Amino acid sequence: MGMGGGSVLVPALSIIFGCTQIISQSTNVIVFIVISIFAVIIYTKNKLIDFKMFFVVSIPAVLISAISSIFTLKISSKTLKFCFAIFIIALGLFSFFNSILKAKKRS
Repeated sequence: MGMGGGSVLVPALSIIFGCTQIISQSTNVIVFIVISIFAVIIYTKNKLIDFKMFFVVSIPAVLISAISSIFTLKISSKTLKFCFAIFIIALGLFSFFNSILKAKKRS
C-alpha cells in the first residue's frame, strides 16, 4: 500500500483552494479514474495484466467505491474530514513502521 497523489491532492484542494472535503475527495476520485484508465491501457499494451486477477480485484473495488460514495453523501463534512485525517495518519504510521522493519531486515 503506497501513498498516492490523493494524500497530497485532497489536503491541497481543501487547505489552499478552500474546497469542501466532499469536493476535494470527489475531484481526487475523478483524477484517479482517469489515471487508472491510462495505466490499464499502458499495462495491457505491455502484457503486464493478469486479467483473471484484474476482475477478481476490480469488481469488488468498484462496488465498494460506489457504496462508499453513497455513504459519504450521508455524513457531514466535519465527520468526513476527521475520517480522512485518521486515514492519512494511519497510512503515514504504516509507511513509517514498514520502512523501519524493512531497514532492520536489511541490516
